[in-house]
Amino acid sequence: MMIRVLVLLIFLCFIPASFAWVDTDKDGVPDKKDACPGTPLGVVVLANGCQEVTELTSASNLNQQTASAQSQGVYLSQEPPLLIYFDFARAEVLATQLPTIKKALPVLQESKGLILVGHTDNVGPEQTNLSLSLRRALAVKKVLIEQYNFEASAITVLGKGSLEPVTNNTTTEQRQLNRRVEFKVKK
Repeated sequence: MMIRVLVLLIFLCFIPASFAWVDTDKDGVPDKKDACPGTPLGVVVLANGCQEVTELTSASNLNQQTASAQSQGVYLSQEPPLLIYFDFARAEVLATQLPTIKKALPVLQESKGLILVGHTDNVGPEQTNLSLSLRRALAVKKVLIEQYNFEASAITVLGKGSLEPVTNNTTTEQRQLNRRVEFKVKK
C-alpha cells in the first residue's frame, strides 16, 4: 500500500502544468473564477478578478458628471450617430472600428469639444460595468490623441455602464449593440 502511494506521488510530480488552472491575464485569479478577464498587467484586482472602482460609485455621480460636461457648451449627438463597438468585457478599440473613426474625422476636427460616452451591456455587476464603460471611453480618447493628434483637453470622457441601453439585453446581438462608445460634439 505504501509503495502505491509513493508511486502515485511520483507520477503527480510529472503532470504537466496545463492541467493547472489557467490565468491568461496574469492577475492572480484563475480564469474559471475571473469575473473580469483581460485586466491589464500590473493592476491590483479584487478576489473576483475585477478592479476596485472608487471614482464611480453611483448613478447620481454619473448624472453630475454629465451635467458638468454638458454645462460647458451645447453637445449634440453626431448624426448619423457615431458608435464604436466593443467585444464582451473588453475595453480595447478593435481594428475593425478604426474606419468608423476615420470616416468621422472631418466632423470631429471641426467641433469645439467632444464628449465620449462609454456604455456596456447588462451582464455583470453594475460597478464593474461603470468601470468598463469608462475604460472604453478612455481607449477611444487614446486613439484620437495618439493616432489623429486630437488635443486631450478638448475631449471629455464619461462612463454610463449599462444605464442607457439602445436596445434590450436579451440576445447576443442586442448586447453587442449596447457595448459602445458614443460621440457627442460641441457646436
